[in-house]
Amino acid sequence: MEQPAHLALYEHELCGFCQMVRRSTRDIGLTVESRNILREPGRREELIEGGGKGMVPCLRIEYPDGRVEWLYESADIIDYLKRLDAQD
Repeated sequence: MEQPAHLALYEHELCGFCQMVRRSTRDIGLTVESRNILREPGRREELIEGGGKGMVPCLRIEYPDGRVEWLYESADIIDYLKRLDAQD
């Protein structure tokens, strides 16, 4: 699995699924930038433009070559983060 250059989580504090993902990042010890779509309305626009949906949580995965992937669904995000951690 290719190592990302940067991870950003589009989320907000009222979302239980976002809280689950955030808890997983802490448990694993990964640094993931938080992009709160309620406190920063421009972040929601970025999410829709890039990922195609305004749904949170969404993990933006940026690779060293500039490619970007958008991963929705909390279970899929947590699974991805665990697999990343297992590589270390």
